[in-house]
Amino acid sequence: MKKMLCLVLALCMLPLFGLADSKDILNTESELPIVTEPITLSIFGRQGGTHAEWSTMDFFKAYQEMTGITLDFQQAPFQGYAESKALMFASPDGYPDMLVAPALTGAEIIKYGEDEVLIPLEDLLKEYAPHYTALMEKYPDVEGRITSPDGHIYALAAIIAVNAARTSKIWCNTAWLEANGLAVPATFEELENALRVFKTYDANGNGEADEIPMAAASFGEYLTTMAGMFGLQYQFGQRMNLSEDGKTLNSWLTDDRFKELLQWTKAMYDEGLIDGDMFTQERTKYVAKMGGGVLGIFFNQADDAFDSTNYIGIAPFSGKSEKIYVQSGPVARDMGTFAITCDCEYPEAAIRWIDYLFSDEGSYLMRYGIEGKTWTRDADGYPVYVDGILDNPNGSGPTIAQFTIWPGGGSPQYLNDHNCIAVTSPTTQAAQTALDPYMDYLLYAEPLFDADTNDRLMILANDINTYADSCAAKMIRGEMSFDEWDTYCKTLEDMGLAEWVSIYQERLDTYQD
Repeated sequence: MKKMLCLVLALCMLPLFGLADSKDILNTESELPIVTEPITLSIFGRQGGTHAEWSTMDFFKAYQEMTGITLDFQQAPFQGYAESKALMFASPDGYPDMLVAPALTGAEIIKYGEDEVLIPLEDLLKEYAPHYTALMEKYPDVEGRITSPDGHIYALAAIIAVNAARTSKIWCNTAWLEANGLAVPATFEELENALRVFKTYDANGNGEADEIPMAAASFGEYLTTMAGMFGLQYQFGQRMNLSEDGKTLNSWLTDDRFKELLQWTKAMYDEGLIDGDMFTQERTKYVAKMGGGVLGIFFNQADDAFDSTNYIGIAPFSGKSEKIYVQSGPVARDMGTFAITCDCEYPEAAIRWIDYLFSDEGSYLMRYGIEGKTWTRDADGYPVYVDGILDNPNGSGPTIAQFTIWPGGGSPQYLNDHNCIAVTSPTTQAAQTALDPYMDYLLYAEPLFDADTNDRLMILANDINTYADSCAAKMIRGEMSFDEWDTYCKTLEDMGLAEWVSIYQERLDTYQD
């Protein structure tokens, strides 16, 4: 019914406006302003938990003046956003023109694309979006990640072209090392020795055993970081390895290398060298531990949650696998960050509106706000925040979220080496250099699947991952014996492990054609 409504509305408006004529208002002489006469575009999206009202943000105020496009803001609050989004798609009164930072899931992109609520963008991109198109050419995996099975692109992804923003770093407390005469651990043997020393070291001199040798925010993050040291990859964002010839996928949930990882973890857990809170803790508790200086070795993407004066980022530990991998998020890290609906009268202007933000200067506006007010340029012409932003006592993220939308994730942003200081400090970027040698391998990102396939994958993945994670945690805590490994593997096979892998294998095969 909604699909028919969009079609009827479009046909009725053709005589007056017409999608074929909407390009006539574009300014062809320069990028900005985008249009030769004022127009209004409505935007809907998720207002981050720390965001100011979008209409009050410097970014949106300035960009409306620069583009000649007035914005009708229809953003929904972070709390209860899923319901607000569902109501927007179900509204009988039509759709907003653009979805900006709408947190669209893969399933929603496919559903509303196939229902013709979201319009195909690939032709618009080629003709009116030179910046985004150039980035797709520079990073070929982007196009594969955002293209649906029917060949259309219904939503754009953020472009995160900075490795340091896509990896979990291994942070090591150098003050603890120096106090105990230890070198930076490079092997598992050296790691174990350091952890044992850290366990008995009273770093703060309070006589209490509150120092934690090794920690992670969650069990999932622990496995993601450690698996690569045992020769395990995360192909398609899943616990799968790619064969050396690049043609075959295999799940490592039943691999002996995964078993070895769990056995090593249990040995460290039994000695009290790994924080058992990782199985259940809230993120806020982990942040407090990082900020409290009680951790010896731990994992985190950046150093924004702690004072990194006495910490460095170190390389993965060797000794368990000849080949070591560092897991990375894809360049097209955040999916579903921008889309145009079938009710938009000016799709060419809308795609030009988003495309500028993927240029260098446009990315500065998005990430830094107004030049001369919230940022200036360094000697090389690159942006730097003014004082009182990165060092704001309220936190840099909430401070920046008062004048632009990217803090909180999910925005249509372009992050590169020249505009990333707020999320990848010099210390974080230095930590990334220790990981870079282990990222030089082919890594496929999670693709989009058709609705039926996606539904099946969700069922399989939920059953398989829930069972695997539960058993892994139980084995580490001693609640399940490793003698039950064969039974564990058999249960996963009965749950459809082979079918789960085969769905991704079929997609991989299409890449080989």
